[in-house]
Formats: sequence, structure tokens, C-alpha cells
Amino acid sequence: MPQKQSKTKKALFIVGGVLVALFLIAGWDFYRHRPNEDGVTLYGNVDIRQVNLSFRVGGRLQEMIFEEGNPVKAGDVVAILDEEPIKNRLDQAKAQLEQARVQLKNAERRYKRNISLCETDIVSQQQCDDILASRDEAVANVAYMESVMAEAETSYHDTKLYAPSNGVILVRIQEPGTMLSAGSPVYTLSLNDEMWARSYIQETDLGKFKIGTKVEISTDSTPKVYHGHVGFISPQAEFTPKTIETTGLRTDLVYRTRIIIDDPDDFLKQGMPITIKVK
Repeated sequence: MPQKQSKTKKALFIVGGVLVALFLIAGWDFYRHRPNEDGVTLYGNVDIRQVNLSFRVGGRLQEMIFEEGNPVKAGDVVAILDEEPIKNRLDQAKAQLEQARVQLKNAERRYKRNISLCETDIVSQQQCDDILASRDEAVANVAYMESVMAEAETSYHDTKLYAPSNGVILVRIQEPGTMLSAGSPVYTLSLNDEMWARSYIQETDLGKFKIGTKVEISTDSTPKVYHGHVGFISPQAEFTPKTIETTGLRTDLVYRTRIIIDDPDDFLKQGMPITIKVK
């Protein structure tokens, strides 16, 4: 009998502990989502800037360095093209430039030898004009080949693809061996430099906001409260998008706003729903 009473007390203790835990969880959830009587509560979604990375030149993809989910820093090489065909064109441009410079030296020596003769009419005017034109043509040819050389060097440099800023690889689109045309995307990069949220302000609350207004941001996945400020308010009214929840009717006019998140971290993900409170 005493053993049975002990088991009963133990069961009651466990049930009581579970009820207390549920009460605390419910209380915390109510506290986080309590009505914001002193200000305005908005609802929105995290929006992270993305960029498709691609080569400015075409060629055979030789190496993809990063995988999906890998962090990258600005200036990191993320992919490499087979450089041999472009290097061959660069070598040809170097040789053609050197040839043009030799021709220019030859034309200048001929011009210097005959300029004094042209002034004394020993050489015909036509010959003088031809010598001058030959020298000018050689100068122009060198300038043209220098531009071809610069373009070839740029193309050779573009066989390596660099990350434009800090971020995380979202999608690895291509694989080594693929023949790419210029502009074909190979990665989708999520940028870390700026993270913001898209939300909508009801027309009746518009007077409570301005650029720079401080806000508090919370999510359903972490107890952390983020801080931010209003970075943009659209000057044009629109009807509430059906994907956005507001406390008013969906047919109310609203103004799109961008909330800049001042202290983002890795917990915030693209499209995550958030609650924005303005005191």
C-alpha cells in the first residue's frame, strides 16, 4: 500500500511539472505576441538580397569551388573557366601588338629620313604625303592593337569568377565540364551586407511612421528580439497583397515599407514571417 501511494505521488508530481511547463510556455508566447497597445504592430517577411553570379566570357567550366550553404567572402574565387583558349588569344594579341610597334618604328625612321627632303622639294609632294600617311597609319594600328590587347587581358582575367560581397551560396546551378555562354548563371548568392523585411502599413497608421523610425522585430523560431528602422515607405497606395496578414480588412489601402534589420544573424532566413512592433 505505501508503495502504491508513492507511485501515485510520483505520477502527480510529473503531471504537475508538465502543466507548469505548459503554463510557462503559453505565458511566454502570450507575452511575445501580446497586443502592442502603445504603438503599431505590423507583419511581414524577411527579404534577403540575392544575385546570380555569371562569367562575362563563355567557355568550358573547369572548377566549381563552393557547395550550397557555404559562406563566401568578397573577392573569393568561386568558379574557374578553362583558360587555355582565351590565353591563346591573349598571346596572339601580344604578338600582333609587338608587330605593330615594329612597323611604327620603321615608319617613323622613314619619315625622319625624308622630312628634310620634302621641305626642299627634292621629293615629290605625293611621296611626302605617302610617307606621312604611312607613319600615321602605323600610329593608329598600334593604338588599335593596344585596345585588342587590353580586351584579351580582361577576358583572361574573367576566366575566374569572384564573389562580389560576403554571402552564402544558395544554389549551385552548373557543374564542371559544362559549356557556358557569357552571362550564364553558375551560382545564386545570398548577400549578407544588408538584410531587411518587407511589410505594409495601413493608411490609418501612416502618420505614425517616417524614415528612421525604430522598430523591434521578433520571429516564431527564436526568443531573440531584433532591432531595425524604417528604411523606405512607398509613396503609392496599393491593396493589401493576399500573402500578407494585417489586422484590418484585406481591401484596405496600404503602403509598402522596407524595414532595415540592424542586427541580423544566421537565424533569419529568406521569407521567414516576422512581427514588427513600433513603440
